Order: sequence, then structure tokens, then C-alpha cells
Amino acid sequence: MNALCFHHSLVNKKIPILVDSNDLNYYFQEQGYQTILFDDYDFASQQLAFAVISDYRYHDRLIQLSHNSKSTIIHLLAVRYDINPQILAYSFEQLLSCDLTQVLELRANTYEQIAEVEDELYLSDQRGTKLKCLLSESLEVINTEDELEPGSFYSISEMLESGIVNIQSDKSSFSLDGTFFFDGIIYACANPQVRERHQDALTYLLEKVNSSQEKYIHIEDNTITHLILDGRDETSILLEMDYGLERNLSFTEIGFGCNKNIEKNLNWQINSIMNQGVYGTHIGIGMAQKSPYIDFISQSIKII
Repeated sequence: MNALCFHHSLVNKKIPILVDSNDLNYYFQEQGYQTILFDDYDFASQQLAFAVISDYRYHDRLIQLSHNSKSTIIHLLAVRYDINPQILAYSFEQLLSCDLTQVLELRANTYEQIAEVEDELYLSDQRGTKLKCLLSESLEVINTEDELEPGSFYSISEMLESGIVNIQSDKSSFSLDGTFFFDGIIYACANPQVRERHQDALTYLLEKVNSSQEKYIHIEDNTITHLILDGRDETSILLEMDYGLERNLSFTEIGFGCNKNIEKNLNWQINSIMNQGVYGTHIGIGMAQKSPYIDFISQSIKII
């Protein structure tokens, strides 16, 4: 099935929504959707479903099932970000209102642009961003295809962006240097241990970023050296988290959001994965497994 068919089916309430809580079950039923509780779903069935996960126990089970499921699952792993009902509603409404035809066209064009870069990509804006991205010969990319393969699992975010990641090792795909001005952040924790250790610091950072007018980071050899918010060096906020357990403050992703429609009611105070897909550029640190993943997102830096 094509991603456009999935989105059309979701908007028109033609596919089931897989949920892991009674609250989610009630919310989506109120919206007119057929819902299936996670424990009642047959992953051996060859069907398409949209899954919203709000509990780490079901998050882990979903990851395990991805290896042998026959169902095609598009998922929103809300538990990694925020399970507040208002934020879940915000994320879902942003998904329904996106122009996926426009998004996928922009995503394809962006990947084509990246493929044409020989070794270095330069990004800048009027605020003072000057970012050099050195690309490896072989790139780890998130997802370039519009077709949804039977039995495969997909994050909703990979439909809304083109992205390059350093999964194999630091700088395996790219390396950044320069200054990056940003508008907002999102963060993710892949397990409850990371969230419990860092929730206070992450909440503080989100609020501090949103209350600041000028925000930027200095980057040397793919690593954050300074986080500056309204003229104050706030790098210590990041240094106090457990980044030494994974990649330190090195960048693990550079992505280019392709969703223009979210600009109409984008809310940086909300920690939603949908904000990552806004038309612009985001760069992220962390792997979310031992330390938080944090995306720094700019609407003014565009590759095309």
C-alpha cells in the first residue's frame, strides 16, 4: 500500500486504530474510529493499522513484534514524548491535517538534492546560521520509499521528513560544524529509566528554550560546544544529562522536515514528534536508550 492510501484511509476512518489504554480507546471511539486494544490485536493478520502507544510496556512489545508481524503498522510512539491527552490530540490533528501529497513530493525532492551533494552541504539563514555538513560516501537514511511493505512497521515521523542518521558510529554518515540558530526543541526517551532520571531537566530545558528570544548552538567536529539562550551559556543543562553513556553531545541525526501545513498552528510548548516534521531543518543528539534524544529545530533553514 502507498503511504497516500494509508493517510486517506486514516482521515476517512477506514482503518483501525490500535491502542494500549482505555483512555485512548475512548478518545478515538469518540472521534468515530474503530479501535482495537493492543492485547486483542492479531499481529499475524495481514492488515493495515495505525497504532498509538502510551505505555512503555506496550512500546517494548511493539518493538519485539516488529520482527515477525504480518501486519503493516504505522505508529505514533507517544510514550517517548508526552502522553498528555491534549498533546496526543494535538499530534493526531496535525497528522490528519497534513497535505501528505505535498509532503512526499518535497521529501523525494530533498533526498534527490542530498544525493547530488558530492561531499559537503552548506546551510545558512539570516539569523546567523552557518552550518557545514560533511557527508560520507555511504549514507544511512531514514526512509526514501512511499510504498508500505507488508509486515513492516513505520514511524509516522519518517513519512514527514528526509533524514540522515549516524547509527553505526559517530560521523558514520555525516559530521557538522558551525553555528545553528533554532526555534524550538523536542525530546524523546525510549525507556522509563531515562525519563525518570532526566524529566525535570528536560522540562526545564523546553521551558527555557521557549521563553528565550535568541537561541543557538555552536558545533565543532559534530559535537555541541555551547548552547546559548538569550546570551547566556546554558551548556551545563546538557552536560548534566547522561550523554557520556552513548555519544556524548555528538549529533546522531540531521533531518529536513517536509510538512508545511503544521506551520498554521505550530506550538513549540508541546513536546510532540509532529513538530519535528515542520518544513525546515532539525539536528539531534542522543540515542534515547541511555540518554535523551533532543532535536533542535529551525524553520528558517531549508535545503530546498
